[in-house]
Parts: sequence; C-alpha cells; structure tokens
Amino acid sequence: MKRRAVLFAALAATLLAAWWASGLEGEGEPPVVRRAAAKAPRRDAASSPPDLSALVVPRPVPAGGEAAGDLFAVRSFRPPPPPPPVVRPTAPPLPFRHGGLLEDGGPPAAFLAEGDRLHVVRVGDVVDGRYRVSAVNRGRIDLVYLPLNQTQSLVSGALP
Repeated sequence: MKRRAVLFAALAATLLAAWWASGLEGEGEPPVVRRAAAKAPRRDAASSPPDLSALVVPRPVPAGGEAAGDLFAVRSFRPPPPPPPVVRPTAPPLPFRHGGLLEDGGPPAAFLAEGDRLHVVRVGDVVDGRYRVSAVNRGRIDLVYLPLNQTQSLVSGALP
C-alpha cells in the first residue's frame, strides 16, 4: 500500500511540474489569440496555392565550396596515387617465316613465307603495305612495322 502512495505522489508531482513549466515558455510575450476555423477566409479550389518562397531559409555554403551534407566524409591526406604508366602500342608478331636467302651477285634477296604465299623481298621493299624491309643479312631480316614505325627482326637460323 505504501508503494502505491509513493507512485501516486510521484505522478502528481510530475503532472504539477509539467503544468508549471508550460506556463514559463511565453513569459513576457502577449498571449496568442487563435481564431476559430469558421472565421478563416475560405479559398476556392481553383485558386493558386500560396507563395511559400519567402519561408525558404538559404543554407550557407562552406568556404571550400563543398556541400555540407556529409559531416563525417572520409578524407585522406596522402598524396594521390601516380597516374598509371602510359602503355605504348606494340607491333603484332611477325606473320612471316624465313624461307631462304638468294645471293646472285647483287643485293641479297630473302624469301618470306606467309601462310601459302611466298614473298621475295630486298632492302626497301614494302610487304602487304604494313612492313618495309630495312636489312637482309644471312643471320636475320629486319622489318619495320609501318603503322607504328617499330623495327622487328626475323632470325633465319643461319650463321652470319
């Protein structure tokens, strides 16, 4: 029974404190008189909605120009990683096989096999519009891949 009396007294004290605190908010201000809903002017359904743009409060933008949306954004003070190295294009592997060497007293000529075709080339010749022969030796044939201007060598297997 004693416990009930204590709980009732605590409830009464809480209600009294809430009633007293509600009167403290408006001290020094005149009381607000509310009009009845019946006296409020009625609006037609066809009238435009009221302009509420004056009620919008602009949000300040920080000095850094960043939006203040994320207060706990992850920031790193490490320098940014270096850019990836530039990958230069390379010439495709040579489509030719060494077919032999012709030495007839003039500049040497080489036989290049490409699938079923056989090309007889000398220094300065252009093969298929892609490769130019830059050197013909007993040990190797140097070709320049024209689109990229890269030199490639085809080893003949013979001793120089």
